[in-house]
Amino acid sequence: MRLRSFSIATVALVSVFPLAAPLQACCDDFWSCVGAVASGGLTCAVESLVNSIKTIIQNVGRLVSTLAQQAADVVNLAKTELNGAANDLRNLAGQAEGDFNAAAQAAQSIVNEASRPQLVSPHMAAGALATAGTAGTRAATAGVQPPGVHPGMAAAPKPGGVGAVGAATGVRMDQLPADPQQVLDALRRAKDAIDALRPDVTQPINQVRQFATQAEQQVTSAASSAANIAQTALLAPLQTLGNMLTDLVNHPEHIFDPSQIVDNAINQITNQVVTTMTQVHDAVMQQAKATLDQAQRPIQDALDRASVAKKIADAMQKVQHAKTKASCDALNALIPRQRLDVRAFTVHVAGAAPAPGILALNLNQHKTMAMAPFNRTTASRLTARTVGTQMGAKLKGPWQDFKRLQAASPKVDPAAKPRVDAEISRRFAGKTGPQAEAERQAMLNEARARFAKDPALLRKVEAMLDGDPIIKGHLGGPHGPAVREQ
Repeated sequence: MRLRSFSIATVALVSVFPLAAPLQACCDDFWSCVGAVASGGLTCAVESLVNSIKTIIQNVGRLVSTLAQQAADVVNLAKTELNGAANDLRNLAGQAEGDFNAAAQAAQSIVNEASRPQLVSPHMAAGALATAGTAGTRAATAGVQPPGVHPGMAAAPKPGGVGAVGAATGVRMDQLPADPQQVLDALRRAKDAIDALRPDVTQPINQVRQFATQAEQQVTSAASSAANIAQTALLAPLQTLGNMLTDLVNHPEHIFDPSQIVDNAINQITNQVVTTMTQVHDAVMQQAKATLDQAQRPIQDALDRASVAKKIADAMQKVQHAKTKASCDALNALIPRQRLDVRAFTVHVAGAAPAPGILALNLNQHKTMAMAPFNRTTASRLTARTVGTQMGAKLKGPWQDFKRLQAASPKVDPAAKPRVDAEISRRFAGKTGPQAEAERQAMLNEARARFAKDPALLRKVEAMLDGDPIIKGHLGGPHGPAVREQ
C-alpha cells in the first residue's frame, strides 16, 4: 500500500520514472516500488485488495443513500402495472359492453325492418293470384320466384336433381324462400334471446369495473408504507457491512484473513436485497391483486356473452338479407327451444353450426384476452426481483473480485527492480564514502517513517537497502558496512 510523503526528492523521482510505463498501480514511485520488491509483491496485492474493498464501500454507501429511491422505484413499478392492469380490464369491459349494445341495437333494427308492411311488385302479385287456386300451402310456396328467376325458367331444372319443389321452380334448395311470418317469428325469438342476455352481460361488466376501482384504491393505500420495508430490512445491515469493510481498509494487516463475518454479511445482504425488493413489491400489490383477480371470471363471461349476442345478431342480419328458409333454420338452430341457464346458452350458441357467411365463435380467445392484464402484474414482480438482483450484484461482484485477488499468489512487477536500481544509482552517483553513507542513512530514515505501520515490511526494506550492491559499492565494497561500524 502506498505510504508516501510528497517531498522534493519524490517529485524529482516522478520525472525519472515516467508513469506511462505499464506497471502495477502500487509501483508508481520509488518507495512503493521498494516495498513491492522487498515484500515479493505483497504490498501490490494488499493495495489491490484495499482498492477492491474501497469499491465495495463506495457501493455500500451508494446503496444506503439510494435505498429509499430504489424501494420507491419498485413501489411505483407495482402501482403502475396494477393500475395498468385495472385499465386493461376496464377497456375489455368497455369492449364487451360496446359489442353487446351494438348487437342489441342491430337486432332491434332488424326486427323493426321485418315488421314493416312489405310492398309487393305487380308481377309478384300476379304470380300470387295465379297460384292462389292451387291446392296446399306447399305448392303455393313452390310458386314463389326469387329475384332474378323468370317464369319461363321453371321448366328447365338444373342437373343433378333437386326435390319436387326445386324441380318445379328451378330454385336451389338453399335458396328456397322462407315464409315471411316464420322469418319474423325467428327474428323476434333471436332478439328476445339477446335482450335476455343483457343482465348477464351488465352484471359482470359492473363487477369488473368495481374490482378495478377497489384494487387501485388498495394499491395506493399500501404504497405509502411499503417503501419502509426496504429501509427496515436493509439499512442497518448495510451500515454494519460498511463499518466492517472500513475496518479492513484501516487495518490492512488483516486483509488476507478477513473475518468470516464479512463474507457472511456480504452473502446475506446480496440474498436479502432480492427478497426484500420482492417483499416491497408484494406489499404494494398483494391485496390489490387479490381483488383484481376476482375480475378474471366476470370479464371472460362478459366477453363470451357479448360475442354470443353478436353471433345471433349476425345470423339475424343474414336472415333479413337472404330471406331464405336455410338462413331462417340456421337462426332457429342458434336459439334452443328449451330454457337454458346463461352459461349453457352461451356454450350452445358458441358451438352451434353458424349460418353460411357467419364466422365460427372461439371462446378460448377470450380466456387469453382476459389473462393479458394479469400477466402485467406477474411481469412486474419479476422486474422487482431483477432490481434486487442488480443491487446485490453491486456488492457481490466486487466481493468476488476481492476473493479472487485474495487467493492469488503475490507477484513482483518485472519493472519494479530496474526502477529501484535506477533511482539508487542516481542518488549515489558521484558521491564520496561519507556522502554515500549520509544518503544511505537518509534513505533508512525515510523508510522507517514510511513503513512504520508495518514492522515486518520495514525489516525487509532495511535488509534490502543494506544488501544492495550499488549502495555497498559506494560505501567501500562488500565490507563497507562493517568498516563503517568500526
